[in-house]
Parts: sequence; C-alpha cells; structure tokens
Amino acid sequence: MEATKIKGKVTAAGIIRCSGVLAIAAGMLYIIIQLIHPSEHISSVDTNSWRLVAWLTMGMSLFSLIGLLGIYLRQVKEAGWAGLIGFIIFSLFWLISIAFSFVEAVILPQLTTNAPQYVEGVVGIFGGTASEVDLGVLPMLAAIAGVMYALGGVLFGISLFRAGIVPRPAAVLLAFGAVVTFSAAIIPHPLDRILAVPMGLALIWLGYLQAFDLLRRGIVK
Repeated sequence: MEATKIKGKVTAAGIIRCSGVLAIAAGMLYIIIQLIHPSEHISSVDTNSWRLVAWLTMGMSLFSLIGLLGIYLRQVKEAGWAGLIGFIIFSLFWLISIAFSFVEAVILPQLTTNAPQYVEGVVGIFGGTASEVDLGVLPMLAAIAGVMYALGGVLFGISLFRAGIVPRPAAVLLAFGAVVTFSAAIIPHPLDRILAVPMGLALIWLGYLQAFDLLRRGIVK
C-alpha cells in the first residue's frame, strides 16, 4: 500500500520564505510607526494610540529579529565573522527595543498619575529632554542600543555586500540606514523620525529577496 504523503511539510525554503515575509512586515511597520507615533509627552502615554504604537513596535522588533536571522542563515558561510558579529550586535538592539516597548505599553501608562516625573523622564530619553529624576540604567541602555543599531547594521550590511548573495545595493541601503541615524544629532525631534525610512526600505527589499526572488532564481532550494 502506498504511503500517504504528508502535506504541510516544513522545508528550508518555506522557513526562508517565512523569514522574508516577516522582514517585509517589519520594514513596513518601521515606516508606518514613524508616521503615527504620538508625541513623547506624558499626556500621550496613557492613550490608546500610545499603547498601539508600543505594541506595534514590539511586533516590528520581533519580526526584524526573525527576518534578519533568516537572511543571515542564508549566507552564514559567505558572511564570515563580520557577518556573525554584525548580526549579534544588530539583534541585541532589536531585543532592547522589545524591552523598551514593553515598558512603554504596559508599565508607563500605569505610572502617569503616581510617578509623572519618572514617566516624563523615560519618554524624554527619546524626545531629547532631560529627566528630573534618576532613571537608573535606562538612559545608558538607550545610548548603548543606539550604538548597537548603527554598528551592528553597518557590519551586517558590509557582510551582506561582501557575501554577494543579495544585490549589493540592498546591502548598501541597510548599512546606510544604520549609519544615517547619526544625523539625528543635527535634525530636531520629531523630524528625525524620517531617518528610519532607509532602514525600513532595506528590510522590505531584503525581505522580498529572501521570500521570493532568491527562491525564484534557484539560489535557495
């Protein structure tokens, strides 16, 4: 008797495609979030729009992690040590982003009445205002995350460029999207949110290549 074929079999190509789709979703969310993000002010914290953006940011960060993992695994041999280091550093940024977004979504709205100065201080980390209370390690962690974003993104982009699996302009856009964030020092907030667009476009491009183009061209089987 002929064995019955099992449908829905998990394959490497299917996992790669899924990671690419998530990278596309991450890039789209990254851009959309900049357009709908409420002002970093205590009056915005205990609102539905604030919570929505915080949860969307958590999802975007998780999608970025999975998407970048799939992209890295596709060229792990070609990327070398620079690729591994860049991927790890870049991934740590997205993990920190998840943690900060959880605080914004769950904890800060509960503190707007009892600890308003603390809330103002936390939202001021990204809004560019000084805190009147001690925020512990949060300001330092945010600064470290910024360095991880730039350094990890540049290293990962360079490794993709050298690996030559994806079109090199896509790798250049990723690296550019990471390093351009230093322009935030001269662009006033919230106008500096536009600096997220290149990274969002890079994630969409790389995700498309991962989910569709590399498979179509037979690079991934």
